[in-house]
Amino acid sequence: MGALLIAGMAAWTGVTQTSFFGELVKGGGPAKCSGTLAPGTYSGVVVQSGNTCTINSSDVITGNVSVNSNATLNDQGSSIGGNLAAGSNSNLFVSPSGGYASTNASIDGNLTTSGASVVSVNQATIGGNVTVQGTITSTSITNNTIINNLTVSGDTGTTTVTNNTVGHNATCSNNTAFVGSGNAAGGQDTCN
Repeated sequence: MGALLIAGMAAWTGVTQTSFFGELVKGGGPAKCSGTLAPGTYSGVVVQSGNTCTINSSDVITGNVSVNSNATLNDQGSSIGGNLAAGSNSNLFVSPSGGYASTNASIDGNLTTSGASVVSVNQATIGGNVTVQGTITSTSITNNTIINNLTVSGDTGTTTVTNNTVGHNATCSNNTAFVGSGNAAGGQDTCN
């Protein structure tokens, strides 16, 4: 009965069973997300222009997450195995999950934005580099652990970079309204 139920759910939702424990993995490339992504494991996620997507601690993305121009991603404690990239005029919010036992978001690869409208990354662990360039309205990079480099440059809105631990260099330059303090970098630090 259980196997029949899982097979029926897989056929109905377009996902396939791939693990011993019945974990469902989205097949056929990255999932196109609009609204709240259903709990599960995905090979990748794309938020298309004009859409808003919420991913949370019940979502495991083994590959990359792409936020197209004019799209919004709310990441509330998910696990991303690849890179997170956000395009022009996009909105990117990365924060811990809510509740009693909150989970911080983790990104194994790089986090990159270029010309986004809003970028807010709070209490996340990023295994690669964080590069935020040319944000229009506001940037907030606070209380994160960044294994490699942090670069925040050319932002025209309010820019706050505080209390981050950076494994290598922390570079902040050419930002219009900049506040930086409490950052600790293993290399050069121009963000305080």
